Amino acid sequence: MTKGRKTNWKERIKIVQDTLANDKNYQQTAEIRKVSYQQVYQWVRKYEANGWDA
Repeated sequence: MTKGRKTNWKERIKIVQDTLANDKNYQQTAEIRKVSYQQVYQWVRKYEANGWDA
């Protein structure tokens, strides 16, 4: 399991875009971007619920 790391807003947007482009493969995106699965999952959920402002 990858530990979370600090990310900025632009990086989070890119991570969400990558996840959605890969059919929501959270695990693969988390491993490539070196962030935790939970972070990726939460960012995608927030985006789906409230758009980029979330």
